[in-house]
Amino acid sequence: MDKRQVKDRRKRPTPPLSCYTLTGRRKKARRSDELANYYVDRYEKNLLVVTSSIVIFCILDAFFTLNILQSGGSETNLFMLFFMKKNLILTLVIRFLFTAFCIMFLLIHKNFRLFGVVKTHQLIYLIFSIYFVLILYESYAFVLIKAI
Repeated sequence: MDKRQVKDRRKRPTPPLSCYTLTGRRKKARRSDELANYYVDRYEKNLLVVTSSIVIFCILDAFFTLNILQSGGSETNLFMLFFMKKNLILTLVIRFLFTAFCIMFLLIHKNFRLFGVVKTHQLIYLIFSIYFVLILYESYAFVLIKAI
C-alpha cells in the first residue's frame, strides 16, 4: 500500500537530457505507473556497447563502400549515389552524424514503445543486427574484389 500523502512529489517527470544524464542514479522505473515511456539517467552497459558498435559499423560501412567503389563496384542506394556524386566527404560526414544522432535518440528513448508495440531498445538490437550482416557482406565483397 502506498503511504505517501501526495501521489508524486515531483512536479514533472525526468527529462530526456539533464545534468544527471550518465551520472544520476535512475536506472529504471521506480513506480508501478512508470513501466513504459520513461527516461533514465544511466544506461545498461550492453546497450552502450551495442550503440557504440553501430556507430563503428557506420564508419566501417563507409570504408568498405569507398574501397568497393574504387575497385569497380557500384552503389546500389540511389539516394546515397546522388549525394556521393555531389560531394563525397560531405556525404560521409552527414551520413555518420545522422546515424550517430538517430542512435543516440533511440538510446535516450530506450524505455519507450513505438506505435505502442515495439520497444525502442529492441529496435536498437535490430539495427545492430542489420548493420552486422551488412558489414559481413561488405567485407566479403571487399575480399573478393581485392582477390581479383
